[in-house]
Amino acid sequence: MEKFDYNKIKNPVMKDKEVNLRDPACYLKDGIIYVFFTIHNLKDGTVCIGMTKTYDFIEFDEIKIISPIGYASPGNIIKVENKWFLCYQQYKKFPHYLCYSYTYDFENYSPPKKFFNTDKTNKWNEDGRTIDPYIVENNGVYYCFYIGSNRWLKGNGYNMIGMAKSYDFENWRDISKDNPIIGVNYNWEEPDGNENNCVIKVGEKWVMLYSASLTYQKIAYAESYDLLDWNKRCLCDVPIIKESELRFGAPFIIEGLSNNGEYYMIYMGEDKNNRTSFILLKSYDLIHWS
Repeated sequence: MEKFDYNKIKNPVMKDKEVNLRDPACYLKDGIIYVFFTIHNLKDGTVCIGMTKTYDFIEFDEIKIISPIGYASPGNIIKVENKWFLCYQQYKKFPHYLCYSYTYDFENYSPPKKFFNTDKTNKWNEDGRTIDPYIVENNGVYYCFYIGSNRWLKGNGYNMIGMAKSYDFENWRDISKDNPIIGVNYNWEEPDGNENNCVIKVGEKWVMLYSASLTYQKIAYAESYDLLDWNKRCLCDVPIIKESELRFGAPFIIEGLSNNGEYYMIYMGEDKNNRTSFILLKSYDLIHWS
């Protein structure tokens, strides 16, 4: 990335005066960084998915809306044959479910298509809703991480992370029916659980960063060698700035941005006035960020 120079950026890299920007996701193609996110309208509470382009995280194209109202939380872009798929969630009416749009040119996107929700055979997703998808491919098989819950409109309970599997990107099978793959067993995941995960391959292992706790949100680190069994290592060491004083999460690792051993993470910070923005940090180990 010739035009990207981390030393020249200024955090937060994205913030809007009129709306809240949430849930960042990026895809690097032909030297262009495509940035996807939720646009939360503060006046009427509606959400939709927006997109912009940048070369350097300093100058951005005009924001383009690419989904109808009621869709949110872009997970990631994954290429399947000759199309690129953006996964996200339907959030307009209950039950929420996972869907995607595809594109050939990163300018025009198909209408949302539902591809997954759990059913009554799932023992832990009591609310029967799924949000926050993130899809990876391993040896020709697709794995979709999703968030289920037992807390919707109840005042207590948890968000937890499950997984679905597909061999053709069309038919998805829930493979975490008995238990979530990321539950709640550390005090930093209390009082309401986890969401917004990002998963990348690092050598022989997989690394997951996720939002730990909704109320006191921080970013946590876990690792796995088979995508199913995860070892939660720690909370990430993330510096707090005024734009993330209240909480921060929704991490996304931008793959391909550097070939020099650095990792770059874009994530959402929330200030004391409940205004959100995007922050970009660098790391050499995915745990310590600066």
